[in-house]
Amino acid sequence: MRRDFSYGIIPLQVQEGLWQMLLIQHHAGHWAFPKGHPDPGESPQQSAERELWEETGLTLERYLSLEPFIENYYFSHQGHRIHKTVAYFLALVKGDVVIQEREIRASQWFSLSEGYQRMTFKEGKRICIQVTEFLKTLDSHGNPLISS
Repeated sequence: MRRDFSYGIIPLQVQEGLWQMLLIQHHAGHWAFPKGHPDPGESPQQSAERELWEETGLTLERYLSLEPFIENYYFSHQGHRIHKTVAYFLALVKGDVVIQEREIRASQWFSLSEGYQRMTFKEGKRICIQVTEFLKTLDSHGNPLISS
């Protein structure tokens, strides 16, 4: 079995006081977060930031967590069984979305619950739940809530 690793950003913004996540739709039809393979010598964060820029035109404002959200799944490609691991970093992003039309069919900002509904695969839905739970520990500026 072959192993494959990718890195991505879970792009977030706050609109009208509510968290919004950006999902992209690939030409194959599925909705997911931006991600891709690392270039030689890149760190996981550098790969994730580059893929975000290449696929959406967005840049990082700041990370909300350096602890990645991990997605694992299996698929077959050209007769080979592949174990795929994707590490996603949660971040506030800035800029206007300009999709990479070669790979991406569409993009859309969603509320957290709408993003969960639109996400195609179960591993992606699991990440959406984890993100929603994590964001409950932050205020609308992305700062940790202080418990008294």
